[in-house]
Amino acid sequence: MEEVEESKEDLLNDQWVEEHFEDLIQQYPRKWIVVMDQKVVTSGGIRYFVERKAKQMAEDKEYSIYFIPPTSTRTDVTYESH
Repeated sequence: MEEVEESKEDLLNDQWVEEHFEDLIQQYPRKWIVVMDQKVVTSGGIRYFVERKAKQMAEDKEYSIYFIPPTSTRTDVTYESH
């Protein structure tokens, strides 16, 4: 399986999420969030709808999708870039 190299924007989003993780848990527990340009642009409980809205908002810009767990267990974070 070929590894996908993350873009600079993806890496910046990853870093931003890590730095703001505790706040994100407070604001978005058990939610999918979309981060674009190091800020949350949309969120919701169902990934399909969150991703659909992100695609509409982003147009050609890159964004990252994360699942925020209900607690601060960092290994629970799910990440995907687009």
